[in-house]
Amino acid sequence: MAVENKWIDTAVEAGKKGNPGNVMPGQIFGFACTFEVAAADDDGSIYKLAKVGANMIPLDIKINCDVITGSSVWDLGFYKENGVEADKDILMSNADLSGGKALGSEQNGLASLGVDNIGKKVYELLGLTDATRSEDSYVLALTADTVGSAAGTVSVRGLFIQG
Repeated sequence: MAVENKWIDTAVEAGKKGNPGNVMPGQIFGFACTFEVAAADDDGSIYKLAKVGANMIPLDIKINCDVITGSSVWDLGFYKENGVEADKDILMSNADLSGGKALGSEQNGLASLGVDNIGKKVYELLGLTDATRSEDSYVLALTADTVGSAAGTVSVRGLFIQG
C-alpha cells in the first residue's frame, strides 16, 4: 500500500482552479422557515421552501414538526421555477413525519443523498452538466405524498455552500 499525499480534487492536484465549495471554506447560504399544514390539505401538496442556486451544494437540512396524524410519506427535492418537477425526492424520499420530529430528533432532509453525491452541486445532483442546465436556480420543496388528516406545524432549517 502506498502512502498518499495529494489533493482529493483532481483539478487542484493538476494546478487548476477547483470548486471552492469542495476545497476551501465557502460562502454559506442558510434559511429557516415554518409553515402550517392544514387538515384540509390534499395528498400531493407541495410546500415551497427556498430558492436555491444551481451551483449550490447541499450541506445540511433539518426538519422538525408536530405530530400530524397519517402524514406518512414526505419527499424533499427540487422543482424548476415554472413549477415543473426537476426531482421531487432526490434529497429525501418517503419520510414518515406522522409521529412528529422534536428539536434534537430532526428528520434528516438529506437522507436519500448517497455518500457519493456529497459535495455535488444541485445541477450535478439532477444529472446535468453546466452546459446542459437551463436553470440558474431551483425551488427546494417538500412534497407531501401522504399529507395526513390533521393540521400541524413544520419547520425546516437548511444550509448550502455556494459552489
